[in-house]
Amino acid sequence: MMADRQHTQQAKGQDRRQPHNDSTPPKTVGRPPGAPSTIINLRIPLDLLHRLNRYLDQLEGHTGLKANRGMIARRALELFLETHATGESEP
Repeated sequence: MMADRQHTQQAKGQDRRQPHNDSTPPKTVGRPPGAPSTIINLRIPLDLLHRLNRYLDQLEGHTGLKANRGMIARRALELFLETHATGESEP
C-alpha cells in the first residue's frame, strides 16, 4: 500500500519571493569590521537587564545616537579590565 503524496503546486505566473526594491541597501552579514571577535552568551539577572535598557534609553535620548546592549557591555568590560589590570602583558 502506497501512501498518498500531497504536492503543493504554485500557480503559473506567481512568484513567492518578495519583490526586490533597488532603493533598499543590502544588509551586511558576517562579523563587524575591526579586530577579530567572537560571540559569547551571558546570563544576567532581569533587574540588571532592565537597568541596562533604561540606561540605553537615557543615552539615546541624551545623545541622539543609537546604542545597543552589546556595545555597552563590551565597553564596560573593557573599562573594568583596564581598571583591574594585574600588570600582565596581553598575549
